[in-house]
Amino acid sequence: MNNTNSGNELCLDCGLCCNGVIFGRGQLKPEDDADKLRRLGLRLKKNHATANPAPKFLQPCAALTGCRCRIYPDRPGYCQEFDCVLLKNLVAGHTSLAGAQRTVRTARRRVKTVHQLLMALGETDQTAALSLRFRRVQRRLESGDAASHAGELYGKLTLAIHDLNRLLGEKFYR
Repeated sequence: MNNTNSGNELCLDCGLCCNGVIFGRGQLKPEDDADKLRRLGLRLKKNHATANPAPKFLQPCAALTGCRCRIYPDRPGYCQEFDCVLLKNLVAGHTSLAGAQRTVRTARRRVKTVHQLLMALGETDQTAALSLRFRRVQRRLESGDAASHAGELYGKLTLAIHDLNRLLGEKFYR
């Protein structure tokens, strides 16, 4: 199997760039057809607060089924251009497919831990990106609206987010 085929296999095993773990949202490019993407099911949000009014598409991506993009040929330009560092290292021959898959499995275990802790803290919205869910819990706890056991769980969540973000920063993006 050549490295390009290995890259395709890795992406189909991973999906972290689309499931709300690596990104909270993506920016549409001027050449993207927002109406068509909306019809294809992407959740778009107008971006009024910045100088760039182009819509953003929310993560987890509504077009993601398992680790496959159901609108792959029509996906936004941002998605077409993005290759994570792990994929680039695999294609360049700096890592093996087995090694890259181990990294993905490690990331998925860390994500699962974060999800479990978020759920235990009452953050059950699986349609929101991981970073947004974490910030919701953080704001709720800072406002004093939390159960007595929440402090310990929040400490565990903070460490789990740190471990996940460290891995993502080292292996998926720089």
